Amino acid sequence: MVKISMKKLVLSGLMAALVTVGTMIIQIPTPTKGYIHIGDSMVYLSGILLGPAVGSLAAAIGSMFADLFSGYGIYAPATFVIKGLDAFVVGYIYHKMVGQHASMAKKLTSFSVAVFLGGAIMVGGYFAYESILYGFAAAIPGIVGNITQAVGGGVLAVPLLLALDKTKLFHGIYGNR
Repeated sequence: MVKISMKKLVLSGLMAALVTVGTMIIQIPTPTKGYIHIGDSMVYLSGILLGPAVGSLAAAIGSMFADLFSGYGIYAPATFVIKGLDAFVVGYIYHKMVGQHASMAKKLTSFSVAVFLGGAIMVGGYFAYESILYGFAAAIPGIVGNITQAVGGGVLAVPLLLALDKTKLFHGIYGNR
């Protein structure tokens, strides 16, 4: 049985809620019957702040709820898997690259690499899912929207990550940070 501290449990619930709200607050419909949103910033932060395992679960649950609450239930199962993998990869890569006393440049570089790879998983995952739902040709336009979402989420997450890093609220939650 995995032990989880009360603080980590509460922060996990908070991050899942922030992912849901961030995903639902602004939704721009796409040609593939999905939508672009700013929730990916919270997906990335979940993986980094809570660690890959717990952060991926918070991101997956929050993203899935956003789909269900927004009327995009057909995407919910895929979203759970895709956003969970996205947060896991971002959290894993970030923590492998950033040490305990990393410089700001190292943190930003690590974040960029992690978001690039996590975003690639998200773009590829939704392309594969939408190809199954609507066909290969119909899924192609969704790539641009998903790339925009991944990049936008990364850009929005940077100042939040830097501010939270200074507060030390999440220090000690994952690994030796």
